[in-house]
Amino acid sequence: ASIDRVTNKIRPIPSGAVEDRLYSEVGAAFFFASILLSAIVFPKGALLLFLYQSIAWSYSAPPFRLKRFPVVATSVSALASLLVLFIGYMSISRDQTLEGLPASLLWLFFFSYAIALPLKDFKDIEGDRRDGVWTLPVLLGVQRSKLLIGTGIFLSFLTSVSVFRSQALFLPALLFGGASFWAIIAMKEKTGRITYRSVFGWMLA
Repeated sequence: ASIDRVTNKIRPIPSGAVEDRLYSEVGAAFFFASILLSAIVFPKGALLLFLYQSIAWSYSAPPFRLKRFPVVATSVSALASLLVLFIGYMSISRDQTLEGLPASLLWLFFFSYAIALPLKDFKDIEGDRRDGVWTLPVLLGVQRSKLLIGTGIFLSFLTSVSVFRSQALFLPALLFGGASFWAIIAMKEKTGRITYRSVFGWMLA
């Protein structure tokens, strides 16, 4: 919340639109509802969803607040993102297991998540710095972080060619990987076509 008061003032709690207690109560209600309803249709998915929420809590809330530690934070976030992938895959898998999911694909996704997730930290640089959260942009600075993340995402596109074992993917990987690299390098804090907040839309496209 202290970070949001610096860089995300329009959010419900920092702006005063919603009280902390009400926000917590609504969040808890939706959390338990999501676990209960998912357990009815897919018990294994409910367990993974509970694990995801536990990791998310450890990432952002005391006493652990793992987001303060650069390498740990990205690894934990990547693991949580993989759990979402597991839920989707197991829900359509014939035996509801991960047996048919190649390890090479999992490593590709883990690396891609780990290198791309710090993009969300650019919009919170000042708040993170004041709150002692050592994200990549805080530690390395904006330009170096852009270069590192952009290069990592570009390499993840190229690596996908060998993971999927299809040479036909090389040109698309080169094209979209290069476009992603350019979007990250070109993004600005507030002005311009690509900003710290709009870059996610460009990346999805």
